[in-house]
Amino acid sequence: MWSSNGVTRNRVSPILNGHTHYDSDVKSAKSASGIQIDIEKNGHIPSSSSNKLTNLIRRRKYDKLHVDNAGHLMLDTSEGQGKRTPHISERRRQNKLFEKPVKPVKGCDAWKYHQKQNWRKFKISLKETGYKLELWRSWFKRIEGHQGTGVLSYFVFLKWMFFLNLYLFLIMFWFVVFPPIAFNAESTYTTDVTGTSVSGVSTTNTATCTSEYDTSLVYSTSGARVVQDFIQGTGWMEKTALFYGWYPAKEINITSSNEYLMPFAYFMAVLGVLFFSLVRMARFTIRSFKENLAQDNQKDKVDYCNKVFGGWDYALDDENTGHGKKNSIYNDIIANLDHQKYVLTRSEWSTGQKCKTYTIRVVINILILAILGGAGYLIYYVNTWATDYLATEASSGSVVILLVEFLPSLTITILNVVIPLLFEVLVKAEDYTAEFVIKITLVRTVFLKLASLTVLMISLYIQISCSTKTANCNVCSTIYCWETYVGQTLYKLVVLDFLVHIIVIFCYELPRKLCTTKCSCGVCAKVGPAEFDIAKSVLDLVYTQALCWIGFLYCPLLPALAMISTFTQFYLKLFSALYTTVPPEKPYKASKSNNFFMIVLMITFFLCCFPVGYSMVKITPSKGCGPFRIYSDMSVSVDTTISNFPDGLKTAIDILTSTSMIVSILTILCLTIYYLYVRGKAHNERAEVMKEQLVMEGKDKQFLLAKMHDITGEPRQKPKKHQPPPPPTVNTVNEAEDVETLWS
Repeated sequence: MWSSNGVTRNRVSPILNGHTHYDSDVKSAKSASGIQIDIEKNGHIPSSSSNKLTNLIRRRKYDKLHVDNAGHLMLDTSEGQGKRTPHISERRRQNKLFEKPVKPVKGCDAWKYHQKQNWRKFKISLKETGYKLELWRSWFKRIEGHQGTGVLSYFVFLKWMFFLNLYLFLIMFWFVVFPPIAFNAESTYTTDVTGTSVSGVSTTNTATCTSEYDTSLVYSTSGARVVQDFIQGTGWMEKTALFYGWYPAKEINITSSNEYLMPFAYFMAVLGVLFFSLVRMARFTIRSFKENLAQDNQKDKVDYCNKVFGGWDYALDDENTGHGKKNSIYNDIIANLDHQKYVLTRSEWSTGQKCKTYTIRVVINILILAILGGAGYLIYYVNTWATDYLATEASSGSVVILLVEFLPSLTITILNVVIPLLFEVLVKAEDYTAEFVIKITLVRTVFLKLASLTVLMISLYIQISCSTKTANCNVCSTIYCWETYVGQTLYKLVVLDFLVHIIVIFCYELPRKLCTTKCSCGVCAKVGPAEFDIAKSVLDLVYTQALCWIGFLYCPLLPALAMISTFTQFYLKLFSALYTTVPPEKPYKASKSNNFFMIVLMITFFLCCFPVGYSMVKITPSKGCGPFRIYSDMSVSVDTTISNFPDGLKTAIDILTSTSMIVSILTILCLTIYYLYVRGKAHNERAEVMKEQLVMEGKDKQFLLAKMHDITGEPRQKPKKHQPPPPPTVNTVNEAEDVETLWS
């Protein structure tokens, strides 16, 4: 009979269950190594033979159990199968491992082991806690299910922008804003600020110019005027830490023996913000590039298979979440199919269709360039007219003055809202894919917004570099602190941009949604609800960040305003995505969206660095305000700080900042980049060659098999259409009883 030991029964049954029929006359089984296993007539294995078989199974020396031609049940072991027989020492070691009990670890080793396990558990729990506390994680799932991954990519980008502005705000707050608020400044200029024998430092008219600037800051305390100053950034707002002119140019007393160099700290904080932004964008781009590279290696058919058979999350226990996941998979598949449909249609174009399409695209691009040029001229004209009006009609009513002061900002904001809508209409006639439509619209709108900011900065530069400056304080008309004036202009743009987001959602998208859902007339049904515009939404974020990068030099707390704006935009856009808009008509394949968004943001960053860098090294600071009032340009603050260093350190800094050293470093970086590019290209070519070799090897095998069948005369085996599933390796108790019945 079978052994009563449950372990023996479970170890033997997986081998025996693979057989469906045995001869009833089989009385014994003999292994290839000569081990005899007796089997009773009813098919049961006695205890003695069962123990032998169990030992072989425990030592893993069997490969398969089969019935030979003579009707004997053969247990084939590793001996005689062409495999290496374990050495006697190895077999003894294995026997010891299986037979001897495991000794528990004691002493110091046990303590180390437990500490290692505890640390591993702590890291796992920390990751789980961080995952649970992840910002907006649950909202992302709802957005993905309702709008698809294309819209979700925008919200991921918005979240990244929020944390970027948070870090920029912390840098400016701790190194620029906090010290003058918490500590007092020196009463006079010390050599730490003026330097030792440094050109470009003058304190001659500084006190007079500072007094004139403080005198010009006269404002009313009435309620309406306070609100107006808050919107414009003028009056009482100009005397706060929000703007450049409030910060002192002298040392700040941290302790009796420690001084804080405010000009040098301000200059280095600006460089730190720019460098940190570049590093964050580079890291994000590299990570996205790696993810996209892994996705590019997958074919569309494999992608469909993964989404259909492996895309579902079986851990979902909420009906709404499951519905959202289903919609997400559906939208992804539809986006892929739409892209393939376009590629197939474009491959079937005739020569006439190609000529027609390319002609339309050329004409539309020329028209768009004309629109951009007209928008730039309009911004320049309005800004010049508003400046002249304020200089000649200063006695007009407060409402008129407010409108005129906001006129350049209003013009830029209106153009940024209206012209992208015109771009969306024109791009429909160009016949692009849904993915490329978003990219081309994004690029055109970026040029529009950056061109408008460029024209604005040029007009501001013309105002602050007038030819009729005063002799003592070097100011133009009523602009006593041009840095604060530029900061106020950018501050108004940020406020207007934020208000426009609220107006568009609650005064355009929401009424349109209500009309299409509550009204049954044909016009409302034809118009339909608004679609979620990914390109426009991304451009709004890029535009806000561009204002932050240009303006944080003149308005140190502008990153805080950008952070508040992005945080509020998330909930505004969330309301828009879930309730007031519908998914895009053409599903967007979002596999490379975040990477492209980041490339656009990096282009914007480098363009924003130019006016900031030019202001720091070329334009003379105001003599009556700000931490650089005694310098000919902002970069002199670094020279004055270095002049107080020891001689050895100054020599080392001179060598590192020399032209020859910079050129050498740039040359090495260029060579390194070229080497990495060539190596990556060679690796890609090698990978393509290996893929081709694998394909050719498969074809060679098919050719050789066909020749073998032709020589031997055997018919070729056709592939089976339906293959039965393999037998189970572990049976239940009922299935094991069925096997016993079959043997009997």
